[in-house]
Amino acid sequence: MLTVEFPMRPWWLSLLAVLGLLTAAIPARAQERAYSYSVVHPIYGTIGTFTESIARSGDTTRIVSRLRVAVRILGIVVHREEGDHTETFLGDRLVALDGATITNGTRIDVHGEAQGDHFVVTTQAGVVEAPADVVPSDPWLLRNLGAGTVVSVKTGRVFGTSVTGGEPATISLQGVTVATRHFTAQGEKQQDIWLNDRNVPVMFRSLENGTAINFVLTSPLQEAAIAEAHLAPAAKLQPPEGQPGGGR
Repeated sequence: MLTVEFPMRPWWLSLLAVLGLLTAAIPARAQERAYSYSVVHPIYGTIGTFTESIARSGDTTRIVSRLRVAVRILGIVVHREEGDHTETFLGDRLVALDGATITNGTRIDVHGEAQGDHFVVTTQAGVVEAPADVVPSDPWLLRNLGAGTVVSVKTGRVFGTSVTGGEPATISLQGVTVATRHFTAQGEKQQDIWLNDRNVPVMFRSLENGTAINFVLTSPLQEAAIAEAHLAPAAKLQPPEGQPGGGR
């Protein structure tokens, strides 16, 4: 009689072991969120849209924003602005910034990259060096109290900013009342930011030549409620004097 001996280790255990090694080699699923906002003028109403997409994979975070604005009076466009910007972070350090903004036909290109212990910004106006911990003028990043250095994604200008506030505030949004924390960033211009408990800016405001322009979240609130905490890196700010740290 022919006798067949099976190996001590069944074949399927070997297969599972191989699959386990393959699974370990697959990186963790990237996290990605996209949010849309209406751009609202106090006189002309809704004048455009703003979107921000945040993708994080490992230590790398990429933030892509898109602005489309047109102000019309009697059907005639009297102001048009379009902007596309990309911010790339390694950990919490800004390593690259690229963007173009066209305002009434005038285009400004901004390119920035980390070089050693500086961040170098290049525009049509020239080259400027900023500290390594500079952050873009992005309301998603300014959620800590304190002072720091900011680079404008629109113009490439580098300036100091101070973030204050953080007090609880409720706002009306999409027909419901939303609990937020209100921050004010004072730098080249003033920005007010309302963050929900997931650090999503459900509304922010920019003072443009004295006019308050609101950016109001139009993405479903439930998407803002389930966003991964700290999906975008927070700005490194020097905390206010007498405080060990600022914000959350």
